[in-house]
Amino acid sequence: MYATAAAPTRATTSITLAAGMLNIPLSVYTSTEATRVSRKEFFAGDTTVEVGRSPIRKDTGDTIHSTDVVRMAQATNGTWVALDDDEIAACTSPKGVAEIVSFVPTKDFDQYLTEGLYQVRPKSIKGVPDRSGVKALSLLFAGLKARKVGILVKMAMRGPARYAILTSDGDLRMILTADAVRQPLALDQGKHTKAEIDMATALIDAIGIDTPVIVDDTAPVVQAYVDAKAGGAPKPAPIAVAATDDLMAALQASIEAAQAAKGKVA
Repeated sequence: MYATAAAPTRATTSITLAAGMLNIPLSVYTSTEATRVSRKEFFAGDTTVEVGRSPIRKDTGDTIHSTDVVRMAQATNGTWVALDDDEIAACTSPKGVAEIVSFVPTKDFDQYLTEGLYQVRPKSIKGVPDRSGVKALSLLFAGLKARKVGILVKMAMRGPARYAILTSDGDLRMILTADAVRQPLALDQGKHTKAEIDMATALIDAIGIDTPVIVDDTAPVVQAYVDAKAGGAPKPAPIAVAATDDLMAALQASIEAAQAAKGKVA
């Protein structure tokens, strides 16, 4: 993956990788950084009165009308100027125009970090797809498939121009530039005995190797909790994570637990 920003220096949070008795504490670092010109919001363009997202004046706490909020950016000489989305788009790329920059081999798509995903289809006129647009787009996609490439475009939809890859399937993959992707931190791979590696692979096999379709299974749980809380239910107790310093014992216990969950007896 193309990455030119400096490696992260501070963890943003921490997690524990857990499987049965196996628990590995981890620090989580951001792998991206903002490259756009930052803006702040001020009341009526007064740079001494910042406004929150509510919008609320930060100096008095008073709620104000959204029309009185002015988004401003700071020049290199320290002067604040009003800067709206249309101005940002106008000085970077014509709004709504996707300029073809290059054609990227399909095999190299993963060299770019995808930030968002959209779908591109021929424009419709009063609900009916434009025939000439359908013909042109389908021909272009046929060419992309024949050459096994996608289109790297520079475009401004709202705000500054951004880069994206248009695939032959009509997917528009918004990507991050290399200077927004951080270099990886050093990772100690360590040295392990064959017995230790065999134990690790046994855990993998016990849990199972699969490529499942992932759906949001947390929203229903949260909604059920909200419903229960509305009925007077107490807060749920935090889930305890078992700890052990014996790595091999933790692996063995985790393997047995995974096998038991699948109805297998070790």
